[in-house]
Parts: sequence; C-alpha cells; structure tokens
Amino acid sequence: MVDPVARVWTVSSTNMVSNIIYLDSPAGVGFSYWKYSSTRTTGDIETASDTHEFLLKWFKQFPEFVSNPFYISGESYAGIYVPTLASEVIKGIKNGVKPIINLKGYMVGNGVTDGKFDGNALVPFAHGMSLISNNIFEKVHSSCKGNYYNPVGKSCNQNLQLVYAAIDGLNVYDILEPCYHAPGTQGNTSLPLSFQQLGESERPLPVRKRIFGRAWPFRAPIRDGLVPLWPQLSQGISVPCVNDEVATKWLNKKEVRDAIHAKPPSVTGGPWVLCTGAIHYEHDAGSMIPYHKNLTLQGYRALIYSGDHDMCVPFTGTQEWTRSLGYKIVDEWRSWHSKGQVAGYLQGYDNNLTFLTVKGSGHTVPEYKPQEALDFYRRWLEGKPI
Repeated sequence: MVDPVARVWTVSSTNMVSNIIYLDSPAGVGFSYWKYSSTRTTGDIETASDTHEFLLKWFKQFPEFVSNPFYISGESYAGIYVPTLASEVIKGIKNGVKPIINLKGYMVGNGVTDGKFDGNALVPFAHGMSLISNNIFEKVHSSCKGNYYNPVGKSCNQNLQLVYAAIDGLNVYDILEPCYHAPGTQGNTSLPLSFQQLGESERPLPVRKRIFGRAWPFRAPIRDGLVPLWPQLSQGISVPCVNDEVATKWLNKKEVRDAIHAKPPSVTGGPWVLCTGAIHYEHDAGSMIPYHKNLTLQGYRALIYSGDHDMCVPFTGTQEWTRSLGYKIVDEWRSWHSKGQVAGYLQGYDNNLTFLTVKGSGHTVPEYKPQEALDFYRRWLEGKPI
C-alpha cells in the first residue's frame, strides 16, 4: 500500500477545457513514494490496481466531481498504464465498488502497446521518412522477411546494422529536432555491455539542453519481464537529448514542493530526480491489443494519437495495431485542421475508435504541438468531429 494522496495534485486546465488530475505513477517515481522499503518491486497489474485505489479515495474526498465525465489519458509507457487502469476501473464499476467512476473513454499518445507491432515499426518508419535508402530497405526487408522485432540469421542482423548506422545521431524522440552533445562528450560512443545484453543496437544519443523529460522508454518495444530503467540501463550515460538541470533545481526547492503539497525528501526517500532507479518494474500485462478491443467493444471511446516524427514509438506501429483490430472504417483517412492548416491525419473506426497523427510532432504531442493538441483534445471531449 502507498499513500496516494501524497503523490498527486489537481489543477484546472489552463485552457479551461477540463479539470486534470496529474498522478506520479507507479509509486516511487516523481514525488510519489513507497513506505516500506528503499527498493520496490511492482509491475503493470499492481500499478493499475494502486491507481484505481487512488482514484476511489480521491473521488471520496472530492465527491462533487463524481458525476463528471471521466477520461484517462497518458503517453509513452502510459500506453500500458492507460488501458490497464481503464480495465481496472470498469471492473470496479461492474462490481459496484463505490464511488462509481463515470468513465467515458481514454486517450493514448505515442504509446507502447504490443511487442510485435511496436518492434516492427522502426524500419518502415525510417524508410518512409527517407532516413534509409530503398536499397537498405529492400535488403533488410528481404533478409528479415518483415520480422525486425526478433531478427533471425546473420544476414538479417547485418542489414539491421545498416539501418541503425543510418539513424545514428538523430534525436529518437523527434527526428526534426537537433540533438546537442553534452560538454566533454564526443557524441558517438560505444554502447555499455548492458545495452548489448538487452539486445539494443543503437548507440546512445547526445544530450539536448531542455528541461522536459521524454527520457524513457529508450526505444520500443517493451518485452515481457523486467523493464530496465535509465539508471539501471545506462551505467552513467546521460539520458539522450534531455538536460534536467533546471527541472531538478526547481522541483527540489522547498517552496515548490510545499506549493504542490509534495512530502519532504525525508519522507519520499530523497530529492526529485528525472529518472529513478529505486523501483524494480515488470511488464506483466502482455499486449495491450486485447485490452483495447475489450474496452472499445464495451462502448468506451478511444483516441489513439501519434506525433508523426517520433522514432521512439513510431506511428507506423500504432497505425498497424489499430487496423489489426479489424473494425470497420467509418471515417476514411483524411487530414484534420488547426487554425486553417493541415495539422495531421486521422482514420475513424466503428466502436468509437479513432487513430490520429499530428504533423511534425515528436514523442510528446502537447509539448511539441500545444495548439494542435488543444484543438483535437477539445473537439474529442466535446464529441465534435476533429
């Protein structure tokens, strides 16, 4: 058990479109904490259960919000958190657990979902974005037979190295954005052994100076079992394209922690850090495709969106797994607009499922394209065409 109230704060959206609850999850990240030991072992299933427990306690404390339409949203590894939590909430509703949460739907942005689809997404993405030549694509496609996730054979692995060499030095979270080296680094350094053991082929990217944390996952796909965190993975190498110096100083100011009702470091186990190594996390929920199918067939609305220049969780994989559900297309592939300009593309399916891209955006759409994110968010919440 954790103290969930200690690791959340509520704000009214600055655009007045919705009220938002921000949650540090799983317990042990951000300002959240685990009471009973310095290192916590947890995973997808327990995290969903913990977060559901938090929501029930939150709505009991603030009953005036219980009747409000409730949506769950998240990005990146929240491609796991969101559908597993939504499923837990629905289970509680069916079992009559009070208070009854008025869940209406969910949103996932550039979210990891399924090992096969996510794992096979990089090569077609790199080819479509002109990051690899037709010749390299034909070689790797032929030798790997379209299976880039679990490459078999010397020829397949050798040709995959051509892909990795071609994309080396790019910002994995946004191929349009530069990636500056940290002082004293030469940029292209060899991988530490832990990367090799985990089957990762890329070299670490240099550091971009910004405070925002898009630091993880290092690269989709997420496999069953241990999910290595950055301190466990990098062995001292900086998180790629992220400099958290400003964020770390600001979020560890006593007045800031007091203002957002975060417990002091003596309670949380230490200062705020961008990437914790204090938990042992297991991916134990499997593919999210059955979750999405179950949720949408029950009538819950789903918006699955992708920044189309994210190479960490490429839109090519997300487009394929949404199509794999086999739903009828009710809104054929078309552009959508923001302020009179094409902002991306979407395809609508029956069972209230929409797949949407955001043109020119990286891994975290609200950061890269805030106006466009607000536009589709508002329209979708209001049930209007995007």
